[in-house]
Amino acid sequence: IYRTLLEESKPEIEFLVNAAGFGLFGTFSEMDLDKQLDIVSLNANALTAFCHISIPYMPQGSHIINLASNSSWQPVPYINVYGASKAYVMSFSRALGVELKSRKIHVMAVAPGWIKTEFFDTAIHDDTIRYFDRYYTAEQVIVKAMKDLRKNKAVSILGLPVQMQVLAIKFL
Repeated sequence: IYRTLLEESKPEIEFLVNAAGFGLFGTFSEMDLDKQLDIVSLNANALTAFCHISIPYMPQGSHIINLASNSSWQPVPYINVYGASKAYVMSFSRALGVELKSRKIHVMAVAPGWIKTEFFDTAIHDDTIRYFDRYYTAEQVIVKAMKDLRKNKAVSILGLPVQMQVLAIKFL
C-alpha cells in the first residue's frame, strides 16, 4: 500500500527516520516464537522496506536516519533477537550509506544506550535483565543525532560511557 501511495503522490522525501522498534527481555527458548519473529519483522524488515520504497523519491542532500542500538555492537544474551535485529540495522545502514554516497544521500545509524521510553513497558516481563546503568532521554538522543547529522557522520553514539563501551568492544 505504501509503494502505491508513493507512486501516486510522487513526494520529495528529504528525511526518512526509521525509529520504530521493540524488544523482549528473557531466555530465547522460553519466549514466544511469534513475538520474536515480530521483533525481526519490525526492527529489520519494515526498516528495509521503508528505505527501499523511499529512496527513489529522495533527491540529493536527503538523509536516512535508522535507529540502531548500543546492542548493535555485540551479542546480547537475554535480549538476543533484539540485539541481532539492531546489528542488522547498523550493518545495513553503514553499507547503504556507502552505496548512496554517489547520489549524495546520507545514511546515519543512531546507536544510543538505554533510552527512557515506552520500550521498557513492552520489553520487561520478568527480572532477567536488571543492569540499567544509565538512561538517556529521547530528546538527548535527538539533539546528539542532529549534531552528528550536520557532521555527516555514519553513526551517532550518545554519551561518553556508551562511546567507551563501543570502543572497548571493538578493542576486544
